[in-house]
Amino acid sequence: MEYTIQPDEHVSEGVKRIVDGKIERGIDHIDEGDDLHETVQEVRKRCKEIRAAVRLVRPVLPTYKRENVHYRDAVRRLSDIRDAHAAIETLDDHLQPAVEARGALDDSSLADIRTTLVDRRETMAAEQDLERRLAEVRADLVEGRTRVPDLPIATEGYDAVAGGLRKSYKRARNRMAEAYEEPEFERFHEWRKRVKYHRYHTRLLRRVWVDPMKRRRAELKELSDITGYENDLAEFEMVMNDEELFAPETRAILREIITAKRSEFHRLARPLGERLFAEDPDQLVNRLGVYWTATHEYDPAP
Repeated sequence: MEYTIQPDEHVSEGVKRIVDGKIERGIDHIDEGDDLHETVQEVRKRCKEIRAAVRLVRPVLPTYKRENVHYRDAVRRLSDIRDAHAAIETLDDHLQPAVEARGALDDSSLADIRTTLVDRRETMAAEQDLERRLAEVRADLVEGRTRVPDLPIATEGYDAVAGGLRKSYKRARNRMAEAYEEPEFERFHEWRKRVKYHRYHTRLLRRVWVDPMKRRRAELKELSDITGYENDLAEFEMVMNDEELFAPETRAILREIITAKRSEFHRLARPLGERLFAEDPDQLVNRLGVYWTATHEYDPAP
């Protein structure tokens, strides 16, 4: 099941096919997954892909708000446990290498930090009854699937996607300017979310011109990863401070490293963002509209 609208299908057919397929994959992850934390990650991704698909047609989907809230609330059941798992990944992928490069903590201290984070995650999973929560999300997916065949997408063609594309791109562009105007956690957090939705929309519209859209999607993936790493580090620091995890001297060392790493990711994201969001929203929507017309009306083998 390809996450893209095909040139030979109506937009409504494509969106319904994609949403139904992602719901099915989410259910399969829950039914077949052996690792509960990996299942959480995969189910959350499927729900985000579903929300992005309905956001693409939001101006012509009268039930958009209902569908968006339904899948948003479904994954919120898993948010705390996902964040606890992300803290471990942040330690492994970003903090531990930086600590080791500086010689700031010995191996025993690093092992103790990881043990604390793993114990915290497992305690949270037990207290929140992760298996029950996944069963509730499965029920949410099953319920949502019953509405897919009747999603009332009001029009077809590029008009069906242009409004949602413009909105997601404009928000990402505006949030970037706000993030660099005042680089606080919440502003970068908002920019990261909007970048991800625009990236999903680029995937959904990939067939309008495959190679250029593939390159854009790859650059958006890189930007999404960088802003995601920055977000994970910021959340790690907040949890570490709020819950007073680790010894005070350990927290001080980690705070210093987190500040440096976040600044590094801010610098890496800026040139990518400036290039990807250089066009004003109307320019981008009009350009992709020309691609759409060329592919759907003139290309014999899109």
